[in-house]
Amino acid sequence: MTVAPTGTITFLFSDIEGSTKKWDQHPDAMQAALAKHDRMLREIFAACSGYVFKTIGDAFCVAFDTAQWALAAALECQRALRDADWREVGGLRVRMALHTGAAEHRDGDYFGQALNRTARILSAAHGGQVLVSLPTEELLRDHIPQGVSLRHLGEHRLRDLARPEQLYQLVAADLPSEFGGLRSLESVANNLPIQLSTFIGREREMAEVKRVLGTTRLLTLTGMGGTGKTRLSLQVAADVLDHYPDGVWLVEFATIDDDSLVLETVAAALNLRQEAERPLTSTLTQFLRDRHLLLILDNCEHVVAACARLSEVLLRACPRLSILASSREAMSIAGETAWPVPPMSLPDDWREISTAPGALERLGGYEAVRLFAERARMVRPAFHLNAETAPLVAQICWRLDGIPLAIELAASRIRVLTLQQIVDRLDDRFHLLTTGSRNAVPRQQTLRLLIDWSHDLLSDPERRLFRRLSVFARGRTLEAIEAICSGEGVEEFEVIDLLTQLVDKSLVYVEKHPRHGARYFILESIWDYANEKLADAGEVETFRIRHLDYFLNFAVNSAPKIRGHSQREWLETVEQEEFNIRFALEAALELPGQVSKGLKLLAATQRYVEVRGLFKETGEAFLRLLSHADAAPRDEVRAGALAAAGRLAWVADDLPACRRYQEEALSICRELDQPAGLARALTDLGFLLFDLGESPRARALVEEAATMAAPLGDRRLTAHVQHVQAVFAAADGDFRRAYDLDAQNLAMYREEGDTWQAIIMAWAVGANAAALGQFKVAHEHLRECLQVGIELGNRWGASYPLDAFAVLAVAERKYTRAARLMGAAEAQRLRSGLVPQAADHPALRAVLTAALDFHGPVVDAARQEGSSLSLEAATAYAVSEEE
Repeated sequence: MTVAPTGTITFLFSDIEGSTKKWDQHPDAMQAALAKHDRMLREIFAACSGYVFKTIGDAFCVAFDTAQWALAAALECQRALRDADWREVGGLRVRMALHTGAAEHRDGDYFGQALNRTARILSAAHGGQVLVSLPTEELLRDHIPQGVSLRHLGEHRLRDLARPEQLYQLVAADLPSEFGGLRSLESVANNLPIQLSTFIGREREMAEVKRVLGTTRLLTLTGMGGTGKTRLSLQVAADVLDHYPDGVWLVEFATIDDDSLVLETVAAALNLRQEAERPLTSTLTQFLRDRHLLLILDNCEHVVAACARLSEVLLRACPRLSILASSREAMSIAGETAWPVPPMSLPDDWREISTAPGALERLGGYEAVRLFAERARMVRPAFHLNAETAPLVAQICWRLDGIPLAIELAASRIRVLTLQQIVDRLDDRFHLLTTGSRNAVPRQQTLRLLIDWSHDLLSDPERRLFRRLSVFARGRTLEAIEAICSGEGVEEFEVIDLLTQLVDKSLVYVEKHPRHGARYFILESIWDYANEKLADAGEVETFRIRHLDYFLNFAVNSAPKIRGHSQREWLETVEQEEFNIRFALEAALELPGQVSKGLKLLAATQRYVEVRGLFKETGEAFLRLLSHADAAPRDEVRAGALAAAGRLAWVADDLPACRRYQEEALSICRELDQPAGLARALTDLGFLLFDLGESPRARALVEEAATMAAPLGDRRLTAHVQHVQAVFAAADGDFRRAYDLDAQNLAMYREEGDTWQAIIMAWAVGANAAALGQFKVAHEHLRECLQVGIELGNRWGASYPLDAFAVLAVAERKYTRAARLMGAAEAQRLRSGLVPQAADHPALRAVLTAALDFHGPVVDAARQEGSSLSLEAATAYAVSEEE
């Protein structure tokens, strides 16, 4: 088996000329012919030590350690193809290209500019022709086989629009040697400019734009400035030259600022001049009327109305004309297809990827990371991606939203800054990203000028809404935007139209969710700019408070729904607004007089935080707010916040903080004389004190709570008290009473639709059932706890039912199974970083204490084996009957 070459590699690419047409004409014969073609070429490539790393349809991509082997393979393939009988498909002509360069081998494929160059050389060849690049020719110059030569074809501009390439043709006496002119940029009339930098990635976008261009006569690429609309247009145009016999012509509007100049700019690009006594529109229309031609209208946004009028006139009068435009907003005329250009691909979870095995290979596969690395090498040739630099580059690209221009500006700073310094300065990105090309139009020389350009084209109402959108973090719903951003110059009924205009102008983008509807986003760089404008307008405090008020109301209204029959749906709904809730909390801390709202907001989101395991950041927010001078009053707001903070600290096993919060909450509740709040505070502190070994005081507090709760008729409060009483009963060895109490609680929570509390009760019922020897009942309840918890989006708590399953297996004397499950539970606790100790319940302790023989090398080995299980594998094993 051939080993994949590494380092400097000679690539051979091949494909069959006119294969699509042959498939249409001879579908059955082509199937057999292609099989024979593939078999022949594979045998020859293998004999010449070629490594076939990719096939696409009838195309081969092959890597060779040496140029000599690649040349030998090309010769033998062409000879074999010549000698074979292809009459059933009307002949078979295969073109080939050879090019040498460095490439990175990853996951069975190669990546790098050398591959793009090889593909471009192949696109210039004719069927039966073998083209060779200058780097490969230099390696072959002294090793040409007898009877073979390399004919110099001169310098040709390939369709990647970068530097021209010196090309050579393989000539052998027994092979055809006369072909038409190469299919390079020179073969079709055009004015496409040479690009001074390589084109990175965008394979999916290229394919889709070419597909759409084949179905419409007016295609407008839209997107905010810097997303690469122009470069993508030019690359697509170079690729489709053959489809337009009368040429591809670029018209640039970047430097004009007057609608009246649009017509003459188009005419000038086509070398047309005003004729006496004849309107220029007529001259242009007459010239294009019968021509099959592609016009590229670049940077239309500031003259979009004039571009739209002219495009409509030309498309109606010139049936073979196609237009590919780029603009911040679509022209919005009949027949137009608008196609939004996305940012370059980048990792959403770069932090996780950075620490995972194979991080360098995975990060290096993203277009944004590759672009940064390529542009960084242009200013510092020694720069390369490695395990240290790749995560920092990924972070930079992620912070810059995958915007090509911003990434290129950041990469240019590698000349004088380290990667870490660039990361540290991204919070002040408008001063950092100011080193664009002197030859670029002014607005493309800095990130600020680029966004200034878009902002200056907005109307005053659009600017007001645009800057106010920065009071949100991440996504926004239309309802929230209407409620928060209207007023003071923007009427609520105007918001939807203004928002649509911002979407059309590529400053806002929309994502639609099947359950949660449309949400509106702006990129981080745009958000920073809008936030500056909000500060300049003196509107920060007003609209941050409105944002805080809106999401406080949202959280308060959501709280009971997260405890009812729509729990799962509302957990997802709150998750959609998690970043807005965090941002609202920042406002509560930063703005005067808002601390009380922050405490209410935190208390209202306690259940969501508990299920999702967001203990650390929420705990820090509680600490900051509760210690704030404005939070001093001993009122209902502080008591509710202390109770919520205590609950979360208890779940996170931060018992000192839990005790501090719960004792103060109990003290305030006694002062306020509110029976329900007081009963809950008594129960919470009693439960904690029991955990801490202070049983007499714990039992006294819970007994007081039970007496106080009894006449209130609050089912949830009663269940809360009963659950702690069940723990006391289990501690006393009365597992039957403990089982009965928690079974009642479980039934009540199921009736209420509170799935989260139900699975906590199911865990307790399962633990008591295990101690009672009711193994089937225990298994059913623990399975409910584990599976439903994961379905709710709770992974941190999975160690609790896994521990209980392990104890159940001990009770069943299935010690190997028990040890594996204990190992899996320990591993999950370590992965979550939230639960430092094993699940604890008197019933579980009783089972383990009775199993005096649960130890030894076999148990230890099984425990180690279980620690390697993923959560998914551990869950499947736990709920199964497998030993």
